[in-house]
Amino acid sequence: MVQIYRYVYVLAFFFVISAASYAQGADVQKQGQEIFVESRCYTCHTIKAQSAEIEAAKAAFAESKGVELKEDDDDEKDESKGGDLSNVGNQRDQEWLSDFAKNPKEFFNSNAKCKKLAKKKYRKRFKGSDEQYEVLITYLTTLKYGDMQEAGFESCLIEE
Repeated sequence: MVQIYRYVYVLAFFFVISAASYAQGADVQKQGQEIFVESRCYTCHTIKAQSAEIEAAKAAFAESKGVELKEDDDDEKDESKGGDLSNVGNQRDQEWLSDFAKNPKEFFNSNAKCKKLAKKKYRKRFKGSDEQYEVLITYLTTLKYGDMQEAGFESCLIEE
């Protein structure tokens, strides 16, 4: 009988731990999306796999600031985007993402086309708090939805 109680306690313990991990993971997703929006990362990047959640976060942020969101112009979307991040967690590790966010300019090609595009893009480093930085990087590493990049998108990142 004592063994049955032990099994029940062990199972309950693992259930509580896994539920807490799931809640923490969901919290990182929500916080990461909020930081992505508040830092205006969406002005250059998309996350198509979470587009509904990102749009909701943008609307909530705009409402909290008392501003209206501008409608996206399809003409400006093509070349001004830095690419879709839906699969960045499979493509890059936490160290690379961390280094990139600290100083993105070091990661870009300097050929003529990329220099021209650089004038349209704001390759700025992350300017939030250290805690926000860690949450954003952790969030980005969870994005493993498969390639959703626009057809014909050419990255200006230096190939490794």
